[in-house]
Amino acid sequence: MRTQIDFTLKPRKLVLLLLVVAQLAVLTPTRAGILQTIGDFLSLGANTVREIQEAILLAGDETRVILEQLEGELTSMLETLEQTYQDNLNVTLDSLDAATRAKLLEIETIMGRVNEQLQEDIRLISDEAKAVIRDAGLEIRRTTAELEESLQNVIIVGGETVLFVLDRAVSNAIIIFSLVLLGVGVLIFVFLLFTRRLPANQTARVFSFVLMVGYIALFGALVLIPPVRVFVMTTTGIGLQQRLETITAQPRVLAILPDTVLLGQTSEIEVWGSKLRVDGEPPQAKIADQVVTLNAASDDILALNVANLTGSSGSTNLVLEYPERDPLTEVIRLVQPTPVPDPADLTITNLVITPSSPVQRANAQASLTIRNQGGVEARNFIVRWRPLATHPGLTQTVARLGAGQSTTLTFNHAYIDVGRFDSVATVDTINNVAESNEGNNDRSRSVTVQQAPPRRARVRVDFSRITIHDDAETGAGELILNFNVNGQTARFPTTGTRSMNAGSEINIGRVFDLTLEEGQDLVVFVNGIEEDGGLTGGDDDMGFVRRTYTSSQQWSRGNHSERSNCPDGCYTIHYNIEVTFLN
Repeated sequence: MRTQIDFTLKPRKLVLLLLVVAQLAVLTPTRAGILQTIGDFLSLGANTVREIQEAILLAGDETRVILEQLEGELTSMLETLEQTYQDNLNVTLDSLDAATRAKLLEIETIMGRVNEQLQEDIRLISDEAKAVIRDAGLEIRRTTAELEESLQNVIIVGGETVLFVLDRAVSNAIIIFSLVLLGVGVLIFVFLLFTRRLPANQTARVFSFVLMVGYIALFGALVLIPPVRVFVMTTTGIGLQQRLETITAQPRVLAILPDTVLLGQTSEIEVWGSKLRVDGEPPQAKIADQVVTLNAASDDILALNVANLTGSSGSTNLVLEYPERDPLTEVIRLVQPTPVPDPADLTITNLVITPSSPVQRANAQASLTIRNQGGVEARNFIVRWRPLATHPGLTQTVARLGAGQSTTLTFNHAYIDVGRFDSVATVDTINNVAESNEGNNDRSRSVTVQQAPPRRARVRVDFSRITIHDDAETGAGELILNFNVNGQTARFPTTGTRSMNAGSEINIGRVFDLTLEEGQDLVVFVNGIEEDGGLTGGDDDMGFVRRTYTSSQQWSRGNHSERSNCPDGCYTIHYNIEVTFLN
């Protein structure tokens, strides 16, 4: 009777899930007491599958994919075992041959590790839990493939005391052959019986009936009773054990991790399989006709060194060559990595100051060449030029500068002082651009500022009017003004006198134009006289105005109103000083 294993997974509450997982986690150490038969193993596997499906409902997207892959591998393996041992679920694990028992116990250990992680990390959040589940899926895939390989043509079953080896194809042939012979024998017996051709002798007739019953019993048992077929096949031999050894000894590739090689970046790939070493010797590996060395080798895994592998993008063959055996050929993919552009890298390739030795107070122009020698565009960065260390700096903003492009900026500055100064230019002053090299953003140049020759200026002194406070005379007086500006003289009025009264204001209109150099003083002298002497008959002194202006203050350019010293009369003279530098 065929035993069916129910793989339908039903939701459970979290508490029940934890209790079941906890129970499963302790199954491995007690294998001898609990996992005794193939049926026990299948039950454990079915329970593990159910717990995995419960965990899938709780896990995140990344972990869910890992669990679903593990569930698929485990379910496929259980279905294969259930189909293989459908008539022999009571076979004990200890009665199996060593190879099959080792694989089943290895899978059991893997399931134990999975159950432990489900118990400790039910949501499978930790990296350790994810790694255990991921590795378990790969190991179950490898182990199951090896197990299926040994079961593909040869079914290994066991009794209580003896090991049987049964070839499925030969077993089916025996059933068909037995059915044919059984049918032919029955037809012949019926034909002889009804045609009355059986022996007339009673003893011979009984013997014929016994022979026919034995014939029917023999071939019927071969058709209906599997142990009878096993006994016949193992008794007669026909090389089944040797076939088993030949089949299970064949090397096989199960997976290549990773199956894509990023040339120049991937340093190692692993070939997962079974019996990968023949007689203890690993194969010679080639990828795209290039021999690759093995970093490590076992029967299950070959670690290939692909750090120096070259080629173009596309699919190619990975070939494992064995002496006196057909090579194993698998397909992998080579990929030339897309070059990742280097980040922006801003630098000042040139800093030129014109003139190279500027003159004090004269304009100096700094020309800065900025280059982006990185691989991506740089945007919205500030360039600053500091003519000297104590200067806050002049800045400009560059909106964008493409990879490999350059731009030139100019700044202007007039040095006030004479001497030697360190001029510093900086690109991306506030680190707005992520650069591959932040240490090449400055460039400096020493500047020697020369003493400027004395500046010359045109100085105009414009006497506009005079305000009379006291005319130094009873009644109206007669005014005369004498001007002397740096040796240039003039008189107001030009001839004669000008009538004046206290409190009056008189327009003068006397202008003096001079050319002065720095260091020269501007001396303004005005002397006022009331010509009609009054009671004494002599001229009255109305006082004078004397002012000296220095070049350091630009000769006090602007409007001035100066009052005389008033010995007899008193007045205020109004004038404007205009300064225009000629160099």
